[in-house]
Amino acid sequence: MSATIEYVRFDTDDPAALTAHREQLVELLKELYGDGFQGAHLAQFDDGTVLDFIVWSSAAVAERAAKEMPAHPRAQGFFSRIGTVHEMRHAHVLHTA
Repeated sequence: MSATIEYVRFDTDDPAALTAHREQLVELLKELYGDGFQGAHLAQFDDGTVLDFIVWSSAAVAERAAKEMPAHPRAQGFFSRIGTVHEMRHAHVLHTA
């Protein structure tokens, strides 16, 4: 099985509001990308920054979503809560257990 991980670490001024919009974003990702969207985790580091960790079926789907989602009207509740992005990377999964 091939997969790509998207890793984004960013600031938010309101983690609760960001999290409140998360389910709507996940439903949109499922709707638009189908099996291309394989799962997601949202976590907060001790320093307050947030990690968005998404698993995609391929790098092509991950890159397409990275371009489309920030401007999508139904995703604005989530993306409007994102402040400074410290890091965004994609990585090819070598092994899954």
